[in-house]
Parts: sequence; C-alpha cells; structure tokens
Amino acid sequence: MDEPVSAKTRIEALAAAVAQEFESTRRVLSFEEWFELLCDQPHVHARNAAQYLRDCFDFYGRRDVRIPSGKVSRFKLFDCEFDGGSGRLVGQEPAQNAFYEALDSFVRIGRVNKLLLLHGPNGSAKTTFLDAVMRALEAYSETDGGALYRFSWVFPSKTSKSGGIGFGSGPWSAAIGEATFAKLGAEAIDAKLSDENKDPPLYLIPMSERAALLESQLRAAQARDPQDGKLEHFVISEAALRGDLSQRNRRIFDALLNIYQGDLRKVYQHVQVERLFLSRQYRSGLVTVEPKQTADARSFPVTGDRAYASLPPAVGGQVLFACQGDLVDANRGLINFSDLLKRPYEHYKYLLTATESGQVALEHVVLALDVVFSGSANDLNLLEFRALRSGEYQSLRGRLELIPVPYLLDYRVERKVYQEQVGDVLRGIHIAPHVPRILALWGVMTRLRPPNPAEYSPKLQAVLSRLGPLDKADLYAYGRVPAGLTSDEARELLLAVPQMHQERFPQAVVRAEGAEHLLGDYEGSFGASVRDLKRVLLAAASEPGTTCVTVPRLFKELRKFMGDALNHRWMLLPKAASGFHLLDGEGSITAAAWNYWLSASDWEVREAMGLVDEARYLEVFKKYVVHVKHAVKREKMFDPVTGNLRDPDEKFMQGLEKTMDPKAGPHFRTDLLSRIGAWALSHPDEEPAYAEIFADYFYRLRDDYYRQQKGVVARGIQRMLELLADDRRADNPLAPQEEQVARRALEILLGGHDGGIKRERHTRETLRETLVQLSKARY
Repeated sequence: MDEPVSAKTRIEALAAAVAQEFESTRRVLSFEEWFELLCDQPHVHARNAAQYLRDCFDFYGRRDVRIPSGKVSRFKLFDCEFDGGSGRLVGQEPAQNAFYEALDSFVRIGRVNKLLLLHGPNGSAKTTFLDAVMRALEAYSETDGGALYRFSWVFPSKTSKSGGIGFGSGPWSAAIGEATFAKLGAEAIDAKLSDENKDPPLYLIPMSERAALLESQLRAAQARDPQDGKLEHFVISEAALRGDLSQRNRRIFDALLNIYQGDLRKVYQHVQVERLFLSRQYRSGLVTVEPKQTADARSFPVTGDRAYASLPPAVGGQVLFACQGDLVDANRGLINFSDLLKRPYEHYKYLLTATESGQVALEHVVLALDVVFSGSANDLNLLEFRALRSGEYQSLRGRLELIPVPYLLDYRVERKVYQEQVGDVLRGIHIAPHVPRILALWGVMTRLRPPNPAEYSPKLQAVLSRLGPLDKADLYAYGRVPAGLTSDEARELLLAVPQMHQERFPQAVVRAEGAEHLLGDYEGSFGASVRDLKRVLLAAASEPGTTCVTVPRLFKELRKFMGDALNHRWMLLPKAASGFHLLDGEGSITAAAWNYWLSASDWEVREAMGLVDEARYLEVFKKYVVHVKHAVKREKMFDPVTGNLRDPDEKFMQGLEKTMDPKAGPHFRTDLLSRIGAWALSHPDEEPAYAEIFADYFYRLRDDYYRQQKGVVARGIQRMLELLADDRRADNPLAPQEEQVARRALEILLGGHDGGIKRERHTRETLRETLVQLSKARY
C-alpha cells in the first residue's frame, strides 16, 4: 500500500512545476533578452494586432468543406478543439472567409482601417462567431508562436541589500554599472510602473532607427530560413514603424534619457519585459462592449499617487496621465462592440476617426490604439439606421466591413447544433432518432425563398417554377434533384445550385400592427432561428413526466410556436410559389417535414428488417454506368470471368432503365454521362456520388423494391408492436422466417447497432410511437 503524501511534499511539487513553467514560457525578460528574440524572429515580435489575429487563424489551420455554392475553406479555429470542442461554431464558412480576408487586407496595407461588423438576423451565431475567435486568441497567446510582450519600468531601492545597486545621492550612472534591474527581487525595488495601455517593447527602439533595424533583421531571418513563407511576405505595419509610447511612458523614457545623458543602454536597464497573455476574464486584450451610455475610454492624472512618491524628482515630478476604459483594456488584441447599432450614434461616432487613424482624443492625451475593431448588429437595426440616418450611415459605411452572418441553409449542418448543444442540457431525456434532423429541416425551410425563374436559363424556368421548399432544402444539403426530372433538367438544376445559393431577392415586407416591416433581401435573413428552435426542443422535453422527445411531440410544440406570429413577423409573410412561407396545412413545410420523417422511419424499419441494401443498389448502378460508357463509345469491354472482350449487356441496361425511367428516350444514356460530367466539374478529384447525382433514379429503384416488399413490412411492423406490448397473440401468425426477421429488427432498432454499424437508438416508448404513426400513414 502506498504511503500517504504529505501536504508539504505536494506543495513543493506544485511549486516546482510552476517554476518550470514560468521559466519555459519566459515570462520575465530583460530588454536585451527580448531584443535577442526580436532579432531572431522579427515576424513574431513586430506584429500588429491584425497580423497577430491572422496568424492565430493560420496557427489552427483550415480544411475544405462543401457548401451549396461549392468548396470553401473552414478555419479549424471555429471547431474550438483547444477547448474540447465546447462552443464551436457550426457552419458559417462564408462569414469565416470574409472575416479572414478582411484581416488579410489590413495586413497588406499595414494598418486596421475598418470595423468588422457581423450582421444578420437574431440568433444567427454572430456572438458565437466572435466568442470563438476570442477564446482562440486566449489559447494562442499561451503558445510559443503566439508570444506577446509588454514592459514595465523598474526603479531599484536606494538601500538595496545587494549593496551595489541603488540611487545614492549622486548620478545613477555612477551607482548602477552595467546591471539590469529586470530580475531584481521585490525587496530590492522601490517602484515598478506598469502600463495599462500595454505598449510593446518595440516602441522603446527609437523611431528613426526602427525601420532599418526591422528590415535588416527580416533579411537575416529569411537568409537563415528561406522556406518560411511568412518571412518572405511579412509586411512591416505602421504600428511597428511609427507606433509611439503612451504619454506616461514617453515622459519616463525622456526623463531617464536626460538623467543618463543620452545613454540608451542605461535607460534599458530600467525595463522589465513581461509576457502578455490575452484574457477575456481579466479584460487583457480581449473586450466585449455591451450597449451602454458611458464612454469607452478616459484619461486622468496619476502623478500624486503613492506609487510615484518614491521616484526621483526628474521622473516623478512630471505631470503624468493614465488611461482606462474598454479601448485601453482591448489594446493589442480585439474589441467587440456587441449590438453596436443599438447604442446612440453619438456614443460610437468617434469610431469614424478611431478606425481611420488608430487614435482617440481623450481629455488630457491622445490614445494610440493597436487593436482590431469588430462588432455585431441585427439586420433590422442596420436597415433602420440606413433608412433613418442616411447621412451618418454614409459616413460610417466607409469605415465598416460588412460581413453577413445569415441563418444556416443546410439542414445537415444545422442538425449538429441540436445534437451537440441540446444533448448536454437534456440530461436524462432521450432524444429519439431523426428529431434533430427534422427540426433542422423545418427551420431551414422557413428561411428559404422561391428562386426567380427569369434569372436562369430557359431550360430551368419550368423546373424552378415547380420547385418547393423541401426540394430546395434537399438540393442545398445533398444535391438531390426532385423526382420526375429528365437527365438534362437534373444536370442543369445541379449546375445552378451555386447561383441559387447566392441569389439576391426583393426586400421581403410584411404588414403588421398597421405598419410595414422589412425582413431582408437575402436567403437566410429571416425565418426560425436556432435559438427559437432550441427553445421548442426544450419545451418538448419540459412536460412533467417526460422521459423522451419524439418527432410527434416536437411537432406539437412547433404548432404552438407557429401561433406566436406577433413576436415572429416572418410568420406573416404571404404564401409564395410551391409552398414557400406556407407554415401549416396541406402542401406546407410542416406537412413536408412530417412526411420526410415518415419516409426516414420507413427506411429505418426496412433496413433493420434487412430489406434495404444501399450497397447493392450502388454496385448495380456502378456496373450499369460501366456498360453505358462502353455502349455509347461503341467499345467492347473486358470480361474478368472469361478473360475475353465482349459487347456491353444490352438486356441488363434496358431492364434497369425501365425501372429508373419508363419514358427513357434515345438520349437517356448520353444524358446520364453528361450529368456525371457536370457533377465532376464542381467536385474535382472526387469519386462520383451516384446516390446524390441520381437521387431520382435511386428513389425509383428503391420504390420499385418497396412495392414488392410492402406486405412483408406491414406484417413485420404489426409483429414488432405486439412484441413491444408483450402481446404473444397474433391474428395472422408469421412464418418462422418472418418472425425471426421481426425480432431481429426490434433488437437492432432498440440496440442502436448492427454488426458494428452505429445507429441512432430508440427506446421502447419512442419506437412504439414511431411504428404506430408509420403504420397509420403508410401501411
């Protein structure tokens, strides 16, 4: 048995670990030690705030993802792996790229000259976006590549125990020799003055010498490492070239330089360089400003403070000022003006000059800023500001980089929000299969708008006029085309998806409470928000005695939600073509989502019964494509069984074509190959996803097989309901093989796995409810 470890031993171990970490992170340096770091890595220690933030994005990397408009980069920063994935941003890749491109433009011109304003409807993840960036900056500032430094002034004690260091009665230069005061202990220091503005040590290098020094060190670093692209493309920012000390630091620097008769080395002996860690909690370089009526910064005199009493007269006798406020706390990092346009305009109009010049005039001093300005705004506030204060808007517009953050339009992506976030809240409540997907699908369909056929080719106009919200949602999510289209129409529709995803629309207007209200002119500018739908899901789980959330219970809460049109004006939009904006009733998005759930449940049950074999369909279809390619080119194909060349199997092709399209014409095969080619253009270097490209044909193949198996499924569902009710009686006993299939299907649906394949799991209660609804509607 291990002997107990004493408290003293544990404390000593903790102290050793902290000391080691303190040394390894180089938290306290002399100016000379910091200067060595600058010379070795000038592109790290001469960055301004925009370069630092862009490097943070690059540090975490990126990966390619596919959205309806094509392949885009997703920045891994927003996956929040540094924080265990907590609070990650789902989707919004176009906004991520727009934000990064704006940072990149700041880096290229050498300064921040705009405020990055994220705008969108309520609940579109603007706050989550900026929160993820701030948390990433916190984590990045603790890495070696994200090292930031600030400095303090150190004045040694006149009666230092070291004996060799002190002010004495004569000039300091006679007493201090060549030592640095940066590493003195607390007992040997009379005063230490920190700077709330967090000036970088770089500003201690005279401006007249700074440019030549940085350029020479960049050349030297590039010669040492010619493969480092960051060195080759590094732009020395205006802050690095012409940034100056704050008023107090400048007065202290000049006073010391006078005392030492221009000996800069002696001035640097008073400099203690410290590691700067960005922090939201302690408002160090990361600040969120909520709407309020107070100023964002102010200055005040500090000369009379006790900390300055022990300074020599040449330093402490000057009029010195300090600054405080949100802008001061955020310097060297990122500031976020939350709901910027909800503040009175007079309280943020200073941003016109602040973003342009990087300076703010306070009561006593001019505050120089090295900070990335960001903010968020609701679309409705932006529209109101633009309409009612057009003069001010035009002045501010030139200082804004507008980054739209719409609602998500891909329900595959949105369902991850409910799977990841709501599951943590609803502990002890079982979420039935398909609930997150159906909720996401319903939400996305409320945001979609009917395409304008006149904006597309004549071939597509008739197709688009029939396109419904579910069709469009499936196009965006999976690239599925509606059933009943010819190969040519399907190909044209798939090619048009990127254009549809970026289409602009007339301003949506609703009339309510005796006035007209604008809702937005882009898809995703209105509809059910993720925040709203989370509340719906939580409401479905909040009834007393509830142990699970099922789709029928979810729809019960959705109908309650739809009754609150007064607080959700988008619900009052008039019905558009093919069911867009029609919330309930026949042909509505609610009916479409309900039928989608029934079809998904039907598929799930058939698969559990072993009546669905997607791999079989795919294998047969791949074989068909190979035969068609050779038939169209009039080529023979190799037979791996006989080892001989033979003609494509015409009987096999015709049999499959009869099922896929009974009206298949002479150009069916060439159209099919063209459709594959069209898909390949937007998906280079990827294997053809036949189930997505030919979703209509696969649907007909399945449907044909379904018709053959409908009776078997109906009997299997009935038997599973009897087994769930522990009812051994059956009016229509099943054959032994069917009985075995029903029992095995029940085991799969309740167990959540089948031969190692992970599935969403049913409980007996959720499965019974699903089978009852499915039996009523389909069997």
